[in-house]
Amino acid sequence: MKTTRNNELRVHQGKNVKRFREMLGLRQEGLAEEMGNEWNQKRISLVEAKEVVEQQVLILVATALKIPVEVLENFTEEAAINYFNTFIDSANNSVNNGTGSSTVNAAGSGGKYNLVDQLIEAMENLKMLYNKNTNLYERLLSVEREKIEILTAKVG
Repeated sequence: MKTTRNNELRVHQGKNVKRFREMLGLRQEGLAEEMGNEWNQKRISLVEAKEVVEQQVLILVATALKIPVEVLENFTEEAAINYFNTFIDSANNSVNNGTGSSTVNAAGSGGKYNLVDQLIEAMENLKMLYNKNTNLYERLLSVEREKIEILTAKVG
């Protein structure tokens, strides 16, 4: 990640598109198909290369991936590391205190939105979509096997 003069980490929105697309197990062609007829693999590749992606495109990508657009706009590796460290620390404190529950708060959210909650929701959506894609892949594979059996029977 590049840093600005203020030493703040800059978000590379194109890399975020790629990260979340890959977490879903989608290829660039698959994302292009979800986004509409005017999209193709090359255009997705160009989007993933951009540090700052146009707002309209981010909205289309977020809709296709079924994640909040804010995640694509604001996700940094540091935020993910901080989230997991906070979660682990909170879980450890809960275990040590014997409460059995933990809370995770997004520091500095200013009440606008809770990025951590949105990230958790996005990850749950990604997991659900991954399972859905896996089931679809298995069904497609089954259909292909049936086709091979039919063709083999006709040839043999």
